[in-house]
Amino acid sequence: MKKQSELLRALRKELAAKEKELADQKWVFEQFLKSPSWRSTAPFRWAVNQLRGLRNGKPHEAPVAKPIEEPEPLPDADDELKIAFKSLCGVSLVSFLASGATLDLPQSARPEISIILVLFNRAELTLACLRSITENYNQAVEVVIVDNASTDRTSQLLDRITGARIVRNPDNRHFLAAVNQAAAECRGDYLLLLNNDAQLQPGGLQIALRTLKSSADIGAVGGKIILLDGTLQEAGSIVWRDGSCVGYGRGDDPSAPMYNFRRDVDYCSGAFLLTPRKVWEQLNGFDKAFAPAYYEETDYCMRLWAQGLRVVYEPVATIVHYEFGSSESVSKATDLQALHQVVFAERHRTTLAIRENAGDEALLRARARQADRRVLFIEDRVPHLWLGSGFPRAHAVLRALRSQGYFVTLYPLAVIHEPWDLVYVDFPQEVEVMIGMGPAMLEPFLRNRRDYYSAIIVSRPHNMERLATILSAHPDWFKNLKVIYDAEALFAARAVGLRRLAGNPMTDQEIQNAFASEIRLMEAADQVVAVSEGERDAIQKHGSRDVEVLGHSLDVVPAETPFHDRHGLLFVGAVHDETSPNADSLIWFLREILPKIRKRLGDIPVTIAGVNRSATVRALATPPVRVTGHLPSLRDCYSGSRIFIAPTRYAAGIPHKVHEAAAHGLPIVATPLLAQQLGWTEQELSIAEDAEAFAARCIEIYTDQAKWSALRETALERVRRECSPKAFEENLLRILTSAKARTTREVPAAGER
Repeated sequence: MKKQSELLRALRKELAAKEKELADQKWVFEQFLKSPSWRSTAPFRWAVNQLRGLRNGKPHEAPVAKPIEEPEPLPDADDELKIAFKSLCGVSLVSFLASGATLDLPQSARPEISIILVLFNRAELTLACLRSITENYNQAVEVVIVDNASTDRTSQLLDRITGARIVRNPDNRHFLAAVNQAAAECRGDYLLLLNNDAQLQPGGLQIALRTLKSSADIGAVGGKIILLDGTLQEAGSIVWRDGSCVGYGRGDDPSAPMYNFRRDVDYCSGAFLLTPRKVWEQLNGFDKAFAPAYYEETDYCMRLWAQGLRVVYEPVATIVHYEFGSSESVSKATDLQALHQVVFAERHRTTLAIRENAGDEALLRARARQADRRVLFIEDRVPHLWLGSGFPRAHAVLRALRSQGYFVTLYPLAVIHEPWDLVYVDFPQEVEVMIGMGPAMLEPFLRNRRDYYSAIIVSRPHNMERLATILSAHPDWFKNLKVIYDAEALFAARAVGLRRLAGNPMTDQEIQNAFASEIRLMEAADQVVAVSEGERDAIQKHGSRDVEVLGHSLDVVPAETPFHDRHGLLFVGAVHDETSPNADSLIWFLREILPKIRKRLGDIPVTIAGVNRSATVRALATPPVRVTGHLPSLRDCYSGSRIFIAPTRYAAGIPHKVHEAAAHGLPIVATPLLAQQLGWTEQELSIAEDAEAFAARCIEIYTDQAKWSALRETALERVRRECSPKAFEENLLRILTSAKARTTREVPAAGER
């Protein structure tokens, strides 16, 4: 019985470990099913299933098992998928050639991009590639084709193409020589090396070109390469110490977070590689030492790095790739790769000597080796500027970290599924965003990335509480790492204000307890950062530790619209629910203040800009009040309005919206609460506490140009001093470098504090 009990316990333990492992990997499967490439290649996978069924006599059913003595060797799934895809492309080619039609490729007298295609048979794949060009790029472009004496129907296909510059070699010069030959014929400012077994996806080439143009030190841009089965071939590639290479993410889901941010890489595949023609010519193109093919683009990218030029992976630039489309066999291709690895390793011996040895444990560091300082930022969600509620400041912190050369990972704990184009709509594409993982995956994420980050910055008390639990359970994961708590706002102060407005004020003891509870959360951090001197004083009053201050970062961009050409009042701020500070301030303004203003000024327009989820606000916002919702730009609102209103009655931190309005040169009427948080006086703000006074101040500033101009100028000067982006970056860098890294130490668990 004892042995049975021990066995049972062992089995339960093993089962629990397996369940945890499956939970850790669950998100990959879920994201995989949502992948656009997985959906787009579904017909090919269906065709493969039909082929397998037919082979066993029952299409669309599971294969029938064969007797052991009569095994039937089957091609693997990848081969079957390629057979199906090639068959479909073959039908398309036959139909095209039989139709008598022509394929008109884009052409330009002054091309910006020259697309290079080298052909050797596989006419059916070439047709699919050419069609993807016509469907996805028709700007200033030329297509230069070199045919290496193909023996299939390629010649017939080329006879039916217009717009391309076609070179027909009498013999097979192989890939490398033909690329160099084609490049010499090109007239574009940029060369795109594109395999004929690849298909451009919408918008990819435009984005790659924009990325290449974004910085003078970029020598080449590659993209995300997706195989026929919807999995990754590569998201940029890594070169190991011995010269061997690996495509980062091969076989994984292309929509997973780690493959959807822009970064510098060792090299990108020549299946899709965009480079300036002048740079290509300076480096004399591909090195003939790697003829006939393989390792030539790896060598080219390494030579770019040697010249101080970066190679960038751009995830939005996507192709679907057949792979080994022009090779006689996969085995011959891999044999050639092995041979050229030796040549490559010798050529770049000095550079490779400091690289990592090949291995899964080195992938994280090697995928973006140019960044040796790495920060993990934990927030509720992607901090878009339009969200308000402290997110613009988090946005500024992340931008400043990138500007200072840090590799940054953002981990949003709220499970909000944003498409990638929305994630990066106002956000640096170089930040890795672990979207969709949520709180359940934070612990395995930190376990898998132990020893990777030099600092963790966490914002908001509930997020700090979750991290503190993990810090307490696994202190060895965080040795030599700095944990910085960014107290963007004291939530206890906000709760005190809300209770007061609700007519149920907290007792002194309740206030003390609320602050003490929040301060205790900070004990797990190695450094605490407050948003203002006032909040630092409050933290130190309720605790006994040093607190750094990091305010806001804003460029001063005053609109020059004259006083008399401006009209109406403006409110900017996100209203996420009925009890938020912004909802309260708008309801108070619309019910009690605006009617008083209208008695004097008539129906002047009022604009409420920002996300608004308050039914009460929408019901009160009758014309000429306009609720815009989220706007991609507020420039017109700031330049066309005469006054900015900030009737906030409870809040914490410092009001970013007031700083932003002042930075745009818009005078502000605000409550004493906001003036106190900012440390501003009547010189920078018009201040009023009750509804009568607030209305009177709005009327005064709206009708007095001299007063309007004076407030505008003093507030602009204050923002210049207090919100300098340069000073913000310097202060953030000082905080990061001065904070002491932890040694392995006990951290109080969440329930023990």
